[in-house]
Amino acid sequence: MEYYSYVNIFETKGLAYLLLLSFLVLGVLLIRYLSGPERKDPGPAKKDRAAHG
Repeated sequence: MEYYSYVNIFETKGLAYLLLLSFLVLGVLLIRYLSGPERKDPGPAKKDRAAHG
């Protein structure tokens, strides 16, 4: 019984690149999700109305 199996380095390198690319894309999406939406500065009329109640 022989348990030797031939591993082609070029086939495994493609799989590693796909795995790396998926981690990078998921990392960017996670950072964008955690940072939250941008808050825009309200105009002067909305600031005055919020201050006066």
